[in-house]
Amino acid sequence: MYVSFGFRFRAEVEALNMAEAVGNYTRHRTAPVMVIERDQDGRVIAYKVTMAPAVSGQSIAFGFMSALVKLANQRNLPVCDECQNYSKLGGFFKRADRPEIGRDERIRTCVVEDVTGFMATKERGGGEKGGMIRRTSPVMFSYMVPDSYSARGVVMPQLHVRYNLQNPQQQVPYQVEAGTAIYIHGVAIDVERIGRFEDSDGYVGDRKARIEAVFDALKALYGGLLFGAKKARYTPIFEALGGIAAISHPIPFTVSPPRMRDYVEENAKRAAAYIGEVSLFCFDKEGITSCGKTGDKVKAVSNLEELINSVKDLVLNKIK
Repeated sequence: MYVSFGFRFRAEVEALNMAEAVGNYTRHRTAPVMVIERDQDGRVIAYKVTMAPAVSGQSIAFGFMSALVKLANQRNLPVCDECQNYSKLGGFFKRADRPEIGRDERIRTCVVEDVTGFMATKERGGGEKGGMIRRTSPVMFSYMVPDSYSARGVVMPQLHVRYNLQNPQQQVPYQVEAGTAIYIHGVAIDVERIGRFEDSDGYVGDRKARIEAVFDALKALYGGLLFGAKKARYTPIFEALGGIAAISHPIPFTVSPPRMRDYVEENAKRAAAYIGEVSLFCFDKEGITSCGKTGDKVKAVSNLEELINSVKDLVLNKIK
């Protein structure tokens, strides 16, 4: 079973993912985005690449893992000491310096390593890498990038001043870039691999609870805006505008990105002609799609939390 989400978010005046500081200037992370130019009849006449504000998938995954740790502690799911103390250690290192711990043992003893993958290596003589063990993450996050179909993302520097205690007459000006855009973002979950051992047959005993925690961590991630940084003075105006979700079996189905068009109808047509079973859910606060008007092809809900809940309930009902 495979789950694919596509979301639309409005984020205004955000500095969620700063890339570097040059002197007193802090730069926003930017990424190349394809802009499509059309004529009056809607035909494509040119493709151009522009740099636009972005939030990296790694930044979003960090917020997801922090939410997963909190939920795991509440629900008595296993978490290794390194992931438990990620805040003190400065990140999720996932026992990267302990390749002697086997893959199945890591999956059994840590829900974070199970759900978000790991890699551990050991140095050999002469600098040769050896003893590597790894697991690809069953939960995958895209970059959060502007929807270039509707509007271009904007990055603008904002002036700030630091107070100088030694010399109040001499303040220190600095600038932080802020980004604003209608962002699109994708998430994929390979449900079949959650709680599944790599080196032997079978699953962990609490697999169903882990799958439920994954979807609840997603709700906490977006509902609580747990990703990104610099939020003490840059907490953005953030709103989930719409989304589409697909549950597919046995062949993975990835939803088309929710750009400024009828992405619900587009995904419904794709799913109808696809291999295997595909169930679709949607919500749309902008009124730009046929969400709620497709009959039984796509089930409509009212918000992001209901979308994730509907997908979670269907997945848990199908888990043997």
